[in-house]
Order: sequence, then C-alpha cells, then structure tokens
Amino acid sequence: MEYKVEIRTIKDFLDDKKYFTNINMQRKYIYNHAQAKHLLDSIQKKIPIPAIYLWSNSNGTYDVLDGKQRITVMRLYKDANYLEGAVHNFFIDHMEESTFENYQMPVLVCSGTEQEKIETFRRINTTAIPLKEFEIMNALYQGIFVEEFGNWGINTSQNEEKIFGSGIRGENCIKALSLFTQSIEDYFKHNRDISFVNGLKKQIDKLVEDTFAIFGKYETKDWFVLAKIVLENTNNQSILDTWKLNSGSIVDLFKEYNANGELSNAPSKESFYKELLCCYDITGLDSKRFFTKDDKKILYEQLENGTIKGKKLCPSCKKEHSFDEFEIDHIKAWSKGGKTILENAALLCKKCNTSKGSK
Repeated sequence: MEYKVEIRTIKDFLDDKKYFTNINMQRKYIYNHAQAKHLLDSIQKKIPIPAIYLWSNSNGTYDVLDGKQRITVMRLYKDANYLEGAVHNFFIDHMEESTFENYQMPVLVCSGTEQEKIETFRRINTTAIPLKEFEIMNALYQGIFVEEFGNWGINTSQNEEKIFGSGIRGENCIKALSLFTQSIEDYFKHNRDISFVNGLKKQIDKLVEDTFAIFGKYETKDWFVLAKIVLENTNNQSILDTWKLNSGSIVDLFKEYNANGELSNAPSKESFYKELLCCYDITGLDSKRFFTKDDKKILYEQLENGTIKGKKLCPSCKKEHSFDEFEIDHIKAWSKGGKTILENAALLCKKCNTSKGSK
C-alpha cells in the first residue's frame, strides 16, 4: 500500500467531483447539531481538524475511508438543502466566506489492493479511542497538578477506589474533583502550577477518612453519595463528630432500610440517606418509608371528580389535576413517627404538597 499527504483548501476539496462519500463501508450522516457546530467553529477559529482519508481508485476516482461526517457538514454549510432531513441552523458567529473556503486541512490519499483498502478502513475505524476528560485536561494544562493528580489516580487506596472507582485514564480523578468544583476545566486551568499532593489531596484524604469513620461497617455501592453528604458537612465538625460517635446506630438503620427494599424505592438515595441521618436516634420509625403507586391509586379514586374527564379536584386548592400531577405524602411526618399507612396519607397536587412541606 502507498499513501501521500496533501494539504487541500475546503473550496478545492469540495469542488473536486472525483471522490465519493456514499460507499457502502461509510456510515450515513449521523452528526448532531452540536457536533456540526463544533466542527465549523474549529474551521472559523483555524483550529486543525482530523485528516480526511481517501482511497485512490484505478479509474481516477476516490472513496472516502474516513471523514464523511466532516465533509457532509461542510457541504451543508454551503448548501442547507444538500442532504434531505439534515438541515442545520448552525448558530455560529459570522464566518467570512474566504475564511471557510481557504481553510486548509490535511488529506491522506491511499492506494493499493482491494484487500488493503478493506483492512485500512477497518483499522482506521476500530483503533481510534476517544479521549477521556482527564486525558484532555492533561494535554491542555500540563504542570505539576495534573502530573501528581494522574499519579494518584492510578495508585488509589482501597477506600479511595470504593468512592471514586479506578482506571488508568483518569476517570476517578474527574469523579473526585467533581465533588470540589462545578467547573472541571477551570480548576485544571487555575491550578496547573499548584501541587496536588500539598493541596487537593489533603482534602480528599480527610473526606475519605471521615466517610469511612462514619460508614465503614456499611456494605454498599453508594460510597460516592455518602462521601458527597460528608463533604457538604465538612465545615461543621460537630455534626461529623456526632455521626462518628453514633456510627453503629446509623449503619444499623441504613442496613434495615436497605434490607427491606425501602432504600431502592427512594426517589433519591441521597435525600433518603440525609433523612436517615436525621433520624438514627428516633425510636419507633415505621420500617415502610414510602407509599406505593397502589396506595396513590386508592386515594386518587376517593377524590372528587373534576369537570374534565379523568381529572380530580385537589382537596387543598380545589383545582383539577391528572393522576400524575398528584403526590402522596404523610400527614404526620415519617421522621416524627408517622406511619406509612393510608390513614396517615394525604394526596395533594404537587404545588400544594410542596407548600405543605415548607411550612
């Protein structure tokens, strides 16, 4: 097999009528709006894009081995009606026609036997592995922080692995950092020259230590959720100390509601864990925490009919709502010893139920 690299402008490439993008081995057009916009933004900002791979046929034509999606976006940008059903409104800043047409991109032209063509296509489309977020940060913001952070990620302790997972591509690093910032890239950008070992690692170490000091005897896969709750209270040492002192009672309560299936029924595990942490020292809690859909159906049938078919009147606001617009909750709060039985249940529209809960 032979190949040569050419640098083509978009105009020259699109004007060339000797290549084909509809060969059977190529996928149909699958780019979504965001992907198409991202490609055009790269062209506008003159950021390099991946090379287009062509296969030179003996009759002077070319097959596109890799790059059909990019080529199609370019054609759609020039002619929105180029491909039926794939019209994009790209919403990118104005791009001068000369900027688009004169943009240079690498084109790799290959030639050889039919079997070499098939094997080349197979390898191009099966060996590429998309970069993980940490790998992108490592490339963009090289420095002591990302180097030390990456080393931590591949040498985590058993407890760290339970919370953040493991992996040689930094997925656990990103998961750990997500607890401490809402903007991952900004954190890498502004801390690239700051030691991870002397900074963030100390925060992670304390979080892991506190989490397992409280919940260490609890067998679960929810360690990340529990660590998040601990971190939210890290500035209130008295709460953490109280949880540590009562670790046995807390874990016993967690085990009880995990064993009876209530934890798996919780709309939000995080919210339910927080609720349990407020109730570990309360006796007489009902082992059933959540009402079922059947409970809700029974109460719904007892409501007064509205004027619109299939809708019922909310007992509080007297407005009409469908079944899905109602919520069932305790009259006497479960956390205060209320039983999860129909006699202690109230069915209200979501707005009224929220209002009740805030009082």
